[in-house]
Amino acid sequence: MNIEKYITQRISENEFQFFSEGNSGKYEMRIQFSEIDAERSIYNLGFGIWNPLLGQLDDQTEVRNGDTDNILATVGQHALEFLIKNPEANLMATGTILKGQLALRTRKYQMGINSNFEFLSEKHNIYGFVAEKVNGEIVGRWPYLKGNWEIFESGTNYDAFLLNLK
Repeated sequence: MNIEKYITQRISENEFQFFSEGNSGKYEMRIQFSEIDAERSIYNLGFGIWNPLLGQLDDQTEVRNGDTDNILATVGQHALEFLIKNPEANLMATGTILKGQLALRTRKYQMGINSNFEFLSEKHNIYGFVAEKVNGEIVGRWPYLKGNWEIFESGTNYDAFLLNLK
């Protein structure tokens, strides 16, 4: 993971801020780790443009700022640091799935995992989720999709990912 990362600032224990700077301007971004299931220590990894009017991140808007790899490297670095600080955690992630659209962010995640698989798999278990689909549409809503988790394999298209420490 030798891609340049953005400098981040801690907003809270599980939230970080950074700025995407590129072709389209400067955007405030946030990374959030949200607990989904305390009993099984499952967390969702979310990131996107910060909307100060709503006080929440927008993970459906594509920045198209020419810095996608830098953004994903920044988010990936924080994901790995989160797992080191929370060794019992199971960290789940997927791109936003909008009806009738491809999950492009999910595809970028998969490409990042593939290109860093050797490094990641040294200390992490990596799983891919194959969602149940009806007429090409995923059944359920994140994070409660219907389908199955399996050990990540290159060449298989996944709808979500889970990472934890070995």
